[in-house]
Amino acid sequence: MNVRKIEEDLRGASNVLVLAPLTPDGNRAHMELVASMRPENLSLAAVTYTQPPGQWLSDWQRSVGTAPQEVRFIHASGMAQSETYDEQTPNYVTTEVVDPTDPMEIIVPLSNRLKEWTDGDTQPVVSVQTLTVLLEYVDFDTAFRYLHILTHRIQAAGAVGYFQMDPDIHDPETTNTLKTLFDVVVEVSDGGADWTTTPAYTPNTETVEQTETENDTEQPEEPSTGPLSSIRTILSGLFDRNDSEPEESEPTIETTVEEPDRDQEKEIETVQPPVGSLADEEMLTDEERIRSLLIQYGGRMKQADITTETSWSKSTVSRKLSKMEDNDEITRVQIGRGNLVFLNGSEPEASKSPFEA
Repeated sequence: MNVRKIEEDLRGASNVLVLAPLTPDGNRAHMELVASMRPENLSLAAVTYTQPPGQWLSDWQRSVGTAPQEVRFIHASGMAQSETYDEQTPNYVTTEVVDPTDPMEIIVPLSNRLKEWTDGDTQPVVSVQTLTVLLEYVDFDTAFRYLHILTHRIQAAGAVGYFQMDPDIHDPETTNTLKTLFDVVVEVSDGGADWTTTPAYTPNTETVEQTETENDTEQPEEPSTGPLSSIRTILSGLFDRNDSEPEESEPTIETTVEEPDRDQEKEIETVQPPVGSLADEEMLTDEERIRSLLIQYGGRMKQADITTETSWSKSTVSRKLSKMEDNDEITRVQIGRGNLVFLNGSEPEASKSPFEA
């Protein structure tokens, strides 16, 4: 393994897909990649599923040695409380336990950590082990959308993300589709000794030219199945939305157009949302957006505040909350003239049925 070449290949990359087996050798290779950025200068957010934080730190100590300056664990397991893990780890380590079936519970605290570290002196790094386990908890389409949001936020924060995945467990179409979310792919051999890096996505110019010449004789495609076809549907809805909107004819009226002054231009600029937030919201369903807000506010919000945050009408918010309540995702409690909305599991004891365990 040429460490210098690996570092050169990863220079400038924000998100790295590490194709490594779920073995001690594969895990060690993943950690060595993360540590290639000098661990003493790292603020590390580690997302783990099966491996408890204490064991992860022990493996890091054996593989790397030098501990990161700060470590925040987001442990996707409902088997224990955060306090249990905090007792088993050093003082510079904190752990937050989240639901592995709800990726938004991972993205929200992870985004908060990245915001804290944006203006710091250390390099923010995210380690996710592993996408293989994530795909056992959620379907592929959901995983793809959440990974799109997560990789985008990592890049916007100036951080670097390393995502481990075992390619032998997944079919080639799944692996190749996920590659499109990353800047660089690092493939690790079974023994962990050989590492190779490749760009995650390189357009084939010959294919593009051939497609352009065959436009006139192009035959309609047969419907396909699998991860790639479902992702095409998601992305086509995002990027072709403007093309599908009908154009409105405008009457010809002579008008005098006045140029806005500088103060007006500043006001226009301030109301334009950043590109990142638009991309995130486009990838979320309405119900997922509400869940994201509730998680940000600790599992509970006033219904009126949800209306304000989303800019939806009161009737729209009420209709969406009713649907979520029917699906046992939330609970609404009337207080005075308004409602408090609670995520399932965050509601107060008084609101629960006496027949519930």
